[in-house]
Amino acid sequence: MKTIKQLADEIGVSKTAIRKKMTDEVKTKFAETVSGTIYILPEGEKLIKQAFHLQKPQTEFSEVSANWFATDSGEVSTLISMLQVQLEVKDRQLEAKDKQIGELTAALENTTASLNAAQALHAGTMHKQIAAGERNSEGNLSDQPSQTEKKKGFFSWFKK
Repeated sequence: MKTIKQLADEIGVSKTAIRKKMTDEVKTKFAETVSGTIYILPEGEKLIKQAFHLQKPQTEFSEVSANWFATDSGEVSTLISMLQVQLEVKDRQLEAKDKQIGELTAALENTTASLNAAQALHAGTMHKQIAAGERNSEGNLSDQPSQTEKKKGFFSWFKK
């Protein structure tokens, strides 16, 4: 018989975790309380360890391989064929995605080239305007309003 603390230390968990895994069956059939201390019988220990999935692990390769080959060969071949079908579907999906990526890359390159050409054209036009010094009749640059246009007021309508 072990206490909850001893079992917790053996498994490597807290006492609270042990108490949470203790089912009503373990508490009533496989545990005894003596002077306020709960002792767990070996059958209860086994149930608690199973609850923590701490059954004896199969460490021998031969045991693992024996279990693998002991399974029904029909189930294994069915599983393998299902996985092969899934891989084929995934391969087709990847090919489609690669094609989409290629198309999008080409479209992006075309758009970038068009933007660069438009930007160069606009810059050339602006440079020509500045170099030519285009001015209106009053000597101002053509994109700026004249002084008379700026000062036009309410009473200018009545001067005519």
